[in-house]
Amino acid sequence: MNSSEIKLVLQKEINAPVETVFDAWTKPELIRQWFAPGSVMRVENAEVDKQVGGNYLIHMHDPEEKSDHIVSGTYEEIVENEKLVFNWKWKDGVDRTQVTVEFSAVDSDKTTVTLTHKGFSQQEFADKHNQGWNGCLANLEKFSIELA
Repeated sequence: MNSSEIKLVLQKEINAPVETVFDAWTKPELIRQWFAPGSVMRVENAEVDKQVGGNYLIHMHDPEEKSDHIVSGTYEEIVENEKLVFNWKWKDGVDRTQVTVEFSAVDSDKTTVTLTHKGFSQQEFADKHNQGWNGCLANLEKFSIELA
């Protein structure tokens, strides 16, 4: 299996309007409140230049393991309240992968988020990201309750 075939697709229903969920992915002050898996890891810093060709950086810190996890990339496509496409590379990583996040309003107070992450060189990397993304989306769901 080549890297273009290794991908993961996740879907999560979030109890918040589509505009609110989209903002949670694109505003640094909101990203800092949910964009880390689990209950221990925290976002130390988030930077967003929300435009095609603009860069983002998310710095997560795990106080228990005393480890930092820094990811950055470039926005490739932005359709307000509908879709984000960006490349994804860990500071110490090898792969530059691609993430597509699609936002679909179920009704005025509920949004379906579909996340596709592709381009992994190894299935093991996709599996680790699957775990991480599920943790992040669970935190987004909890965070959306606060926003509602």
